[in-house]
Amino acid sequence: MSNPLRRLVVMVVGSCAVCTLGACASATAAPQPTASLAVRELNIVDEHGQPRIRIGAPLPDPKGLKRALKAYGIQFMDSSGQELGGLAMLDAIGGRALCFDSDEGYEAMCMSLIKGKPSISFGYEGKERISIGVVDGVASIVLYDAQEAPHLRLEVDKDGKARVEGVTPALERK
Repeated sequence: MSNPLRRLVVMVVGSCAVCTLGACASATAAPQPTASLAVRELNIVDEHGQPRIRIGAPLPDPKGLKRALKAYGIQFMDSSGQELGGLAMLDAIGGRALCFDSDEGYEAMCMSLIKGKPSISFGYEGKERISIGVVDGVASIVLYDAQEAPHLRLEVDKDGKARVEGVTPALERK
């Protein structure tokens, strides 16, 4: 082989070897994970680009409604973007809650801890109908009418004393 041809072959082979080593080295190096990510809002979108889960501080209001309190946490949404529920921290009342909404956007079921007092509530058409909770050591279940007036209350205090309010006598059968 002539001297210039030999130099060209050595250069090509050397370049190929350097490129191959570089590709192997970069393929084996693991990317470094981001140590921290600071954002006000993060949206997880479905295959159509529609946000379905939102993490926000604060969370935006649901479509067509206004939040009573500023909420920080996770919002669950349906395929049209309507809020279905969420997990939120409500600093203004010292609360934390996991709630699921009706199709109309009202809280239908909510499990919360407000100022250290646990409760579970069930609503219908935007009105509270059933609440279960513990306040000052007294466990209670309260049933409400459609105007949110309590009609039946069952309680058991921390000493085991039970109390029932609002029970009417059974109708007489004829």
